[in-house]
Amino acid sequence: LAGWRGDGHTAELPPAPPLEPGPLVLVDRPGSVQSSLRLALPAVPRTHPDHAALQLANLIFGGYFSSRWVENIREDKGYTYGPHSLVEHSVAGSVLVAGADVATEVTAPAMVETLYELGRLATVPPKPEELEQARQYALGTLQLGMSTQAGLASLTSAYAGNGLRLGFLAEHAARLAAATVDDVAEVAARYLAPARAVTVVLGDAARVADSLAALAPVRTETP
Repeated sequence: LAGWRGDGHTAELPPAPPLEPGPLVLVDRPGSVQSSLRLALPAVPRTHPDHAALQLANLIFGGYFSSRWVENIREDKGYTYGPHSLVEHSVAGSVLVAGADVATEVTAPAMVETLYELGRLATVPPKPEELEQARQYALGTLQLGMSTQAGLASLTSAYAGNGLRLGFLAEHAARLAAATVDDVAEVAARYLAPARAVTVVLGDAARVADSLAALAPVRTETP
């Protein structure tokens, strides 16, 4: 190993292009008994002033088990087992991704409820108790993430990839604690409006295209 060197080099990675909403993309999977729903919405990096409030808005929408989306399409209607949304961060940019797998026959109804929950959060401020529950979950998981060596190493690695030190944890916790209902309502309107979503459905086009077309323009593609 004597010849190995630790010298690195700087690589310039161009930022990811902005999301461009358009027709719902339906990827045809003939004979499928399920449809996979995926929506991408704009998000911000960890260092952005909106990040903490957006994290809380996402939790209220679909980021944990007590969220509105989970309550709606899993607990109330039984359309799916595990809908989930999260903010994904990379060097090239950040994006909020919501995903659920539903039975083919409820593809359009599940999409209706998904768009409804996004629109409701983007236009009506959350209740204070909803925000407080999401806040406690966010702060609690942050503490749990630091409670083991493996968790701390994972956080260190994730933050290092964005040029952050562990001191950012305390700053982020303080922002989560300080976010108000108005802060969350503002970022929800800015980032979670359904009109800003890029939507993809993977499913049996012969069975779902017409019902989805009643909700939005549809572009059908084959894999």
